[in-house]
Amino acid sequence: MKTQTFRRYGYDHLDVRIVEMLGKEGPRNIYKISRILNMPESTIRHRINMMKQKDILKLHTNIYHTNIGLKKAVVFAGFNPIYFDDIEDFMEIVPYWAYIERLHCFREGIYTLYTIPPQYQNHLKEFLDEMVSLGILDSYELLWSTCFHRVNTTTTWYNLKREGWDFRWNELINEVDQASIELPVTLRDPDDFPILADEIDIFILKELEKDATISLSDLAKMLGTSIQNVHYHFKKHIEGRFLIEDYQIVFKKFDLETSVFPRFIIEFPNHQYLAKTANVFRNKPFTEVLGKILDTNKLLVAAYLPLKEFFNMLRTLNRMVALGIIKSYNYRIVYPLEKSERQTIPYKNFQKGSWIFEADKYIERLHELHRKLGTTAG
Repeated sequence: MKTQTFRRYGYDHLDVRIVEMLGKEGPRNIYKISRILNMPESTIRHRINMMKQKDILKLHTNIYHTNIGLKKAVVFAGFNPIYFDDIEDFMEIVPYWAYIERLHCFREGIYTLYTIPPQYQNHLKEFLDEMVSLGILDSYELLWSTCFHRVNTTTTWYNLKREGWDFRWNELINEVDQASIELPVTLRDPDDFPILADEIDIFILKELEKDATISLSDLAKMLGTSIQNVHYHFKKHIEGRFLIEDYQIVFKKFDLETSVFPRFIIEFPNHQYLAKTANVFRNKPFTEVLGKILDTNKLLVAAYLPLKEFFNMLRTLNRMVALGIIKSYNYRIVYPLEKSERQTIPYKNFQKGSWIFEADKYIERLHELHRKLGTTAG
Protein backbone atom coordinates (compact mmCIF):
# COMPACT_ATOMS: atom_id res chain seq x y z
CA MET A 1 0.00 0.00 0.00
CA LYS A 2 1.56 3.28 -1.11
CA THR A 3 1.41 6.34 1.06
CA GLN A 4 -1.19 8.80 -0.18
CA THR A 5 -1.22 12.49 0.72
CA PHE A 6 -4.65 14.11 0.95
CA ARG A 7 -4.65 17.87 0.66
CA ARG A 8 -6.16 20.11 3.27
CA TYR A 9 -9.86 20.94 3.26
CA GLY A 10 -10.21 24.69 3.94
CA TYR A 11 -7.42 24.92 6.52
CA ASP A 12 -3.61 25.01 6.80
CA HIS A 13 -0.93 23.49 9.03
CA LEU A 14 -1.33 26.20 11.70
CA ASP A 15 -5.01 25.41 11.95
CA VAL A 16 -4.19 21.71 12.42
CA ARG A 17 -1.75 22.55 15.22
CA ILE A 18 -4.38 24.73 16.92
CA VAL A 19 -7.02 22.00 16.60
CA GLU A 20 -4.56 19.49 18.07
CA MET A 21 -3.93 21.74 21.08
CA LEU A 22 -7.66 22.35 21.54
CA GLY A 23 -8.02 18.60 21.96
CA LYS A 24 -5.11 18.34 24.40
CA GLU A 25 -5.69 21.45 26.53
CA GLY A 26 -9.40 22.13 25.96
CA PRO A 27 -11.10 25.10 24.29
CA ARG A 28 -11.33 26.94 27.64
CA ASN A 29 -7.51 27.26 27.82
CA ILE A 30 -6.71 29.53 24.87
CA TYR A 31 -4.11 31.46 26.88
CA LYS A 32 -2.18 28.26 27.65
CA ILE A 33 -2.43 27.15 24.03
CA SER A 34 -1.02 30.49 22.86
CA ARG A 35 2.00 30.01 25.12
CA ILE A 36 2.62 26.44 23.97
CA LEU A 37 2.36 27.41 20.29
CA ASN A 38 4.16 30.73 20.80
CA MET A 39 1.31 32.39 18.93
CA PRO A 40 -0.73 35.48 19.93
CA GLU A 41 -3.99 34.62 21.68
CA SER A 42 -5.84 36.94 19.29
CA THR A 43 -4.51 34.98 16.30
CA ILE A 44 -5.66 31.67 17.77
CA ARG A 45 -9.14 33.03 18.52
CA HIS A 46 -9.36 34.50 15.01
CA ARG A 47 -8.40 31.22 13.38
CA ILE A 48 -10.87 29.29 15.56
CA ASN A 49 -13.65 31.71 14.58
CA MET A 50 -12.74 31.41 10.90
CA MET A 51 -12.89 27.61 11.06
CA LYS A 52 -16.26 27.84 12.79
CA GLN A 53 -17.54 30.17 10.07
CA LYS A 54 -16.38 27.68 7.41
CA ASP A 55 -18.30 25.01 9.36
CA ILE A 56 -15.22 22.81 9.64
CA LEU A 57 -14.85 23.18 13.43
CA LYS A 58 -17.28 22.72 16.33
CA LEU A 59 -16.45 22.68 20.03
CA HIS A 60 -18.56 20.45 22.28
CA THR A 61 -18.10 18.68 25.60
CA ASN A 62 -18.10 14.93 26.17
CA ILE A 63 -19.90 14.01 29.37
CA TYR A 64 -18.65 11.02 31.33
CA HIS A 65 -22.13 9.53 31.49
CA THR A 66 -21.05 6.75 33.86
CA ASN A 67 -20.67 9.27 36.70
CA ILE A 68 -24.11 10.77 36.20
CA GLY A 69 -25.83 7.38 36.32
CA LEU A 70 -26.30 6.74 32.59
CA LYS A 71 -25.25 3.71 30.55
CA LYS A 72 -24.53 3.86 26.81
CA ALA A 73 -26.66 1.72 24.49
CA VAL A 74 -25.70 1.36 20.83
CA VAL A 75 -28.54 0.31 18.52
CA PHE A 76 -28.07 -0.78 14.91
CA ALA A 77 -31.47 -1.42 13.36
CA GLY A 78 -32.95 -2.21 9.98
CA PHE A 79 -36.33 -0.61 9.37
CA ASN A 80 -39.36 -0.94 7.12
CA PRO A 81 -38.89 1.40 4.10
CA ILE A 82 -42.49 2.57 4.58
CA TYR A 83 -41.15 4.64 7.48
CA PHE A 84 -38.19 6.09 5.56
CA ASP A 85 -39.21 9.69 6.32
CA ASP A 86 -40.32 9.06 9.90
CA ILE A 87 -37.96 6.54 11.52
CA GLU A 88 -36.17 9.22 13.56
CA ASP A 89 -39.48 10.22 15.14
CA PHE A 90 -39.91 6.67 16.44
CA MET A 91 -36.37 6.43 17.80
CA GLU A 92 -36.72 9.78 19.58
CA ILE A 93 -39.76 8.74 21.61
CA VAL A 94 -37.40 7.51 24.34
CA PRO A 95 -35.93 10.89 25.32
CA TYR A 96 -32.56 9.44 26.32
CA TRP A 97 -31.23 9.37 22.76
CA ALA A 98 -27.99 11.24 22.05
CA TYR A 99 -27.22 10.58 18.37
CA ILE A 100 -29.23 9.33 15.42
CA GLU A 101 -27.70 8.60 12.03
CA ARG A 102 -28.89 6.85 8.87
CA LEU A 103 -27.16 3.61 7.92
CA HIS A 104 -26.80 2.15 4.46
CA CYS A 105 -26.08 -1.54 4.22
CA PHE A 106 -28.12 -4.34 2.64
CA ARG A 107 -31.33 -2.62 3.82
CA GLU A 108 -32.38 0.74 5.18
CA GLY A 109 -30.88 1.19 8.62
CA ILE A 110 -30.68 3.54 11.57
CA TYR A 111 -27.97 3.99 14.20
CA THR A 112 -29.05 5.36 17.56
CA LEU A 113 -27.02 6.02 20.68
CA TYR A 114 -28.98 6.08 23.92
CA THR A 115 -27.75 6.89 27.43
CA ILE A 116 -30.08 4.95 29.71
CA PRO A 117 -30.35 4.74 33.51
CA PRO A 118 -29.10 1.14 33.97
CA GLN A 119 -32.07 0.08 36.10
CA TYR A 120 -34.26 0.68 33.03
CA GLN A 121 -32.12 -1.06 30.41
CA ASN A 122 -34.62 -3.92 29.99
CA HIS A 123 -37.32 -1.34 29.18
CA LEU A 124 -35.28 -0.11 26.22
CA LYS A 125 -35.16 -3.66 24.88
CA GLU A 126 -38.93 -3.98 25.38
CA PHE A 127 -39.42 -0.73 23.47
CA LEU A 128 -37.30 -1.97 20.56
CA ASP A 129 -39.06 -5.35 20.62
CA GLU A 130 -42.39 -3.53 20.35
CA MET A 131 -41.09 -1.65 17.29
CA VAL A 132 -40.30 -5.02 15.69
CA SER A 133 -43.74 -6.43 16.54
CA LEU A 134 -45.39 -3.36 14.96
CA GLY A 135 -43.37 -3.84 11.77
CA ILE A 136 -41.43 -0.60 12.16
CA LEU A 137 -38.08 -2.34 12.61
CA ASP A 138 -37.12 -5.53 10.76
CA SER A 139 -34.48 -6.37 13.36
CA TYR A 140 -31.98 -4.70 15.63
CA GLU A 141 -28.71 -5.23 17.48
CA LEU A 142 -28.45 -3.74 20.97
CA LEU A 143 -24.95 -3.33 22.40
CA TRP A 144 -24.04 -1.85 25.79
CA SER A 145 -20.85 0.16 25.73
CA THR A 146 -18.41 1.95 27.96
CA CYS A 147 -18.35 5.71 27.69
CA PHE A 148 -17.10 6.76 24.29
CA HIS A 149 -13.50 7.82 23.92
CA ARG A 150 -13.50 10.78 21.56
CA VAL A 151 -10.42 10.86 19.32
CA ASN A 152 -9.55 14.48 18.64
CA THR A 153 -7.32 15.51 15.74
CA THR A 154 -3.56 15.29 16.18
CA THR A 155 -0.67 15.92 13.77
CA THR A 156 0.05 12.18 13.71
CA TRP A 157 0.04 11.19 10.02
CA TYR A 158 -0.15 14.89 9.04
CA ASN A 159 2.65 16.17 6.81
CA LEU A 160 3.24 19.76 7.93
CA LYS A 161 5.53 20.51 4.97
CA ARG A 162 3.23 19.20 2.27
CA GLU A 163 0.15 20.21 4.26
CA GLY A 164 -1.69 16.95 3.73
CA TRP A 165 -2.54 13.67 5.44
CA ASP A 166 -0.23 10.67 4.93
CA PHE A 167 -2.00 7.38 5.56
CA ARG A 168 0.85 5.12 6.61
CA TRP A 169 -1.07 1.85 6.89
CA ASN A 170 2.09 -0.29 6.70
CA GLU A 171 3.25 1.18 10.01
CA LEU A 172 0.03 0.50 11.86
CA ILE A 173 0.43 -3.23 12.50
CA ASN A 174 3.98 -2.71 13.80
CA GLU A 175 2.60 -0.07 16.16
CA VAL A 176 0.10 -2.57 17.52
CA ASP A 177 2.95 -4.90 18.48
CA GLN A 178 4.60 -2.13 20.52
CA ALA A 179 1.45 -0.57 22.02
CA SER A 180 0.43 -0.46 25.67
CA ILE A 181 -2.12 -2.91 27.07
CA GLU A 182 -3.38 -0.27 29.56
CA LEU A 183 -6.73 1.16 28.45
CA PRO A 184 -7.79 4.71 29.34
CA VAL A 185 -10.45 4.90 32.03
CA THR A 186 -13.09 5.77 29.43
CA LEU A 187 -12.66 2.36 27.76
CA ARG A 188 -12.72 0.26 30.92
CA ASP A 189 -15.83 -1.61 32.04
CA PRO A 190 -17.22 0.43 34.97
CA ASP A 191 -17.97 -1.19 38.31
CA ASP A 192 -21.02 1.00 38.88
CA PHE A 193 -23.04 3.91 37.48
CA PRO A 194 -23.18 6.37 40.39
CA ILE A 195 -25.08 9.65 40.22
CA LEU A 196 -22.45 12.18 41.30
CA ALA A 197 -24.32 15.23 40.00
CA ASP A 198 -27.12 17.49 41.21
CA GLU A 199 -29.63 19.46 39.12
CA ILE A 200 -27.31 22.47 38.72
CA ASP A 201 -24.53 20.20 37.50
CA ILE A 202 -26.84 18.53 34.96
CA PHE A 203 -27.93 21.92 33.61
CA ILE A 204 -24.32 23.09 33.26
CA LEU A 205 -23.33 19.86 31.53
CA LYS A 206 -26.22 20.23 29.10
CA GLU A 207 -25.03 23.71 28.11
CA LEU A 208 -21.39 22.62 27.86
CA GLU A 209 -22.44 19.88 25.46
CA LYS A 210 -23.80 22.57 23.14
CA ASP A 211 -20.88 24.98 23.52
CA ALA A 212 -17.69 24.03 25.35
CA THR A 213 -16.65 27.69 25.57
CA ILE A 214 -19.77 29.09 27.26
CA SER A 215 -18.83 31.50 30.05
CA LEU A 216 -19.60 30.95 33.72
CA SER A 217 -21.35 34.33 33.78
CA ASP A 218 -23.73 33.25 31.00
CA LEU A 219 -24.43 30.01 32.87
CA ALA A 220 -25.14 32.00 36.04
CA LYS A 221 -27.67 34.16 34.17
CA MET A 222 -29.42 31.08 32.75
CA LEU A 223 -29.61 29.49 36.20
CA GLY A 224 -30.54 32.71 38.00
CA THR A 225 -27.70 32.25 40.46
CA SER A 226 -24.30 33.78 41.24
CA ILE A 227 -21.09 33.27 39.28
CA GLN A 228 -19.52 32.04 42.53
CA ASN A 229 -22.11 29.27 42.78
CA VAL A 230 -21.54 28.20 39.17
CA HIS A 231 -17.77 28.31 39.69
CA TYR A 232 -18.13 26.08 42.75
CA HIS A 233 -20.21 23.51 40.85
CA PHE A 234 -17.84 23.61 37.88
CA LYS A 235 -14.67 23.10 39.93
CA LYS A 236 -15.89 20.91 42.80
CA HIS A 237 -18.46 18.78 41.02
CA ILE A 238 -18.01 18.80 37.24
CA GLU A 239 -14.21 18.73 37.25
CA GLY A 240 -13.68 17.32 40.75
CA ARG A 241 -16.04 14.36 40.28
CA PHE A 242 -14.98 13.61 36.68
CA LEU A 243 -18.32 14.45 35.10
CA ILE A 244 -16.57 15.62 31.93
CA GLU A 245 -14.67 13.02 29.94
CA ASP A 246 -12.97 15.52 27.65
CA TYR A 247 -13.74 18.13 25.01
CA GLN A 248 -15.08 17.12 21.63
CA ILE A 249 -13.24 18.97 18.88
CA VAL A 250 -15.26 18.20 15.75
CA PHE A 251 -12.94 18.91 12.82
CA LYS A 252 -13.85 18.24 9.19
CA LYS A 253 -10.47 17.05 7.96
CA PHE A 254 -11.70 15.61 4.67
CA ASP A 255 -14.24 16.59 2.03
CA LEU A 256 -17.57 15.11 3.13
CA GLU A 257 -18.66 14.35 -0.43
CA THR A 258 -15.65 12.10 -1.07
CA SER A 259 -15.37 10.55 2.40
CA VAL A 260 -16.83 7.50 4.13
CA PHE A 261 -18.13 7.19 7.69
CA PRO A 262 -18.04 3.48 8.64
CA ARG A 263 -19.12 2.18 12.05
CA PHE A 264 -17.08 -0.93 12.87
CA ILE A 265 -17.61 -3.61 15.49
CA ILE A 266 -14.23 -5.35 15.80
CA GLU A 267 -13.87 -8.52 17.85
CA PHE A 268 -10.48 -9.53 19.24
CA PRO A 269 -9.26 -12.93 20.43
CA ASN A 270 -8.27 -11.45 23.79
CA HIS A 271 -8.24 -8.27 25.86
CA GLN A 272 -4.56 -7.63 25.14
CA TYR A 273 -5.04 -7.22 21.38
CA LEU A 274 -8.15 -5.08 21.97
CA ALA A 275 -6.21 -2.71 24.22
CA LYS A 276 -3.19 -2.53 21.91
CA THR A 277 -5.32 -1.78 18.86
CA ALA A 278 -7.44 0.79 20.72
CA ASN A 279 -4.30 2.59 21.89
CA VAL A 280 -2.93 2.72 18.33
CA PHE A 281 -6.25 3.99 16.94
CA ARG A 282 -6.42 6.73 19.62
CA ASN A 283 -4.25 9.20 17.67
CA LYS A 284 -5.02 8.32 14.07
CA PRO A 285 -6.86 10.72 11.73
CA PHE A 286 -9.37 8.08 10.61
CA THR A 287 -10.74 7.48 14.13
CA GLU A 288 -13.56 9.62 15.53
CA VAL A 289 -14.85 7.57 18.45
CA LEU A 290 -13.91 4.39 20.31
CA GLY A 291 -16.12 2.43 22.67
CA LYS A 292 -15.64 -0.96 24.30
CA ILE A 293 -18.67 -3.26 24.29
CA LEU A 294 -19.21 -4.22 27.93
CA ASP A 295 -18.07 -7.66 29.11
CA THR A 296 -16.62 -8.55 25.69
CA ASN A 297 -13.45 -8.17 23.64
CA LYS A 298 -15.30 -6.08 21.07
CA LEU A 299 -14.47 -2.52 20.11
CA LEU A 300 -16.79 0.01 18.46
CA VAL A 301 -14.82 2.20 16.05
CA ALA A 302 -16.51 5.18 14.41
CA ALA A 303 -14.27 6.19 11.51
CA TYR A 304 -14.10 9.06 9.00
CA LEU A 305 -11.72 8.94 6.04
CA PRO A 306 -11.45 9.43 2.27
CA LEU A 307 -13.09 6.70 0.19
CA LYS A 308 -9.80 5.35 -1.23
CA GLU A 309 -8.32 5.09 2.24
CA PHE A 310 -11.39 3.22 3.45
CA PHE A 311 -10.45 0.34 1.18
CA ASN A 312 -6.87 0.51 2.44
CA MET A 313 -8.23 0.36 5.98
CA LEU A 314 -10.20 -2.78 5.10
CA ARG A 315 -7.05 -4.37 3.66
CA THR A 316 -5.21 -3.54 6.87
CA LEU A 317 -7.96 -5.02 9.04
CA ASN A 318 -7.93 -8.17 6.89
CA ARG A 319 -4.17 -8.48 7.41
CA MET A 320 -4.76 -8.14 11.15
CA VAL A 321 -7.30 -10.97 10.96
CA ALA A 322 -4.76 -13.15 9.10
CA LEU A 323 -2.15 -12.39 11.77
CA GLY A 324 -4.53 -13.32 14.59
CA ILE A 325 -4.68 -9.79 16.01
CA ILE A 326 -8.38 -9.46 15.11
CA LYS A 327 -10.89 -12.30 15.33
CA SER A 328 -13.55 -10.76 13.07
CA TYR A 329 -15.21 -7.48 12.19
CA ASN A 330 -18.29 -6.04 10.55
CA TYR A 331 -19.31 -2.53 9.61
CA ARG A 332 -22.15 -0.27 8.53
CA ILE A 333 -21.83 2.92 6.53
CA VAL A 334 -23.22 6.26 7.70
CA TYR A 335 -23.87 8.98 5.16
CA PRO A 336 -23.45 12.38 6.85
CA LEU A 337 -24.91 14.28 3.90
CA GLU A 338 -28.28 12.86 4.89
CA LYS A 339 -29.90 14.08 8.06
CA SER A 340 -28.33 13.11 11.36
CA GLU A 341 -29.41 14.36 14.74
CA ARG A 342 -27.73 15.09 18.04
CA GLN A 343 -29.14 16.25 21.36
CA THR A 344 -27.86 16.97 24.86
CA ILE A 345 -28.58 14.92 27.96
CA PRO A 346 -32.33 14.97 28.80
CA TYR A 347 -31.86 17.32 31.77
CA LYS A 348 -35.62 17.77 32.26
CA ASN A 349 -35.82 14.08 33.16
CA PHE A 350 -33.41 14.57 36.07
CA GLN A 351 -35.47 15.38 39.16
CA LYS A 352 -34.57 15.29 42.86
CA GLY A 353 -31.30 13.52 42.25
CA SER A 354 -32.55 10.72 39.99
CA TRP A 355 -33.54 10.03 36.41
CA ILE A 356 -37.21 9.67 35.43
CA PHE A 357 -37.93 6.94 32.88
CA GLU A 358 -41.60 6.62 31.87
CA ALA A 359 -41.54 3.27 30.08
CA ASP A 360 -45.32 2.84 29.75
CA LYS A 361 -45.71 6.34 28.35
CA TYR A 362 -43.06 5.69 25.70
CA ILE A 363 -44.84 2.53 24.55
CA GLU A 364 -48.13 4.44 24.42
CA ARG A 365 -46.57 7.19 22.30
CA LEU A 366 -45.07 4.55 20.02
CA HIS A 367 -48.50 3.08 19.33
CA GLU A 368 -50.04 6.53 18.83
CA LEU A 369 -47.42 7.49 16.24
CA HIS A 370 -47.71 4.12 14.54
CA ARG A 371 -51.50 4.51 14.21
CA LYS A 372 -51.14 8.07 12.95
CA LEU A 373 -48.55 7.21 10.30
CA GLY A 374 -50.38 4.00 9.40
CA THR A 375 -53.50 6.04 8.67
CA THR A 376 -51.48 8.51 6.60
CA ALA A 377 -49.84 5.70 4.63
CA GLY A 378 -53.19 4.07 4.01
